[in-house]
Amino acid sequence: MPFPARASVSPSWRGEPATILTWEDRADVRALLAEIAPTWSAELNHGGPEDSTIVVTPEGANDLLGPAFVLHRERGRVRLDQFRWDEYRALGSFATLAEALAAMTARLVPLLTPRDRPALANH
Repeated sequence: MPFPARASVSPSWRGEPATILTWEDRADVRALLAEIAPTWSAELNHGGPEDSTIVVTPEGANDLLGPAFVLHRERGRVRLDQFRWDEYRALGSFATLAEALAAMTARLVPLLTPRDRPALANH
């Protein structure tokens, strides 16, 4: 016997910001990379319903070119970590994704070659 469809608001959602990183967050990271480091990539990974990360890597995920940067939300903040040469290091906890991306950019730009950053060559 079919059941009538009933739409209702989820009682647990109160309009708060997302507790995990989203596809829109990945789009923001990719837009930044397109400007400053187009050879780098950003991928969204989901480890579970309440766990996601955005991993930013150089071309080929090559440690010689630079570290992998790992972004994730924790207790309402965005954490930025770095992984390189089998060493995982916490870089900071930020109130917003924009603040975390600014910190990542400050670490990323000095690693880039002119081939990696054509947009910055004109500045």
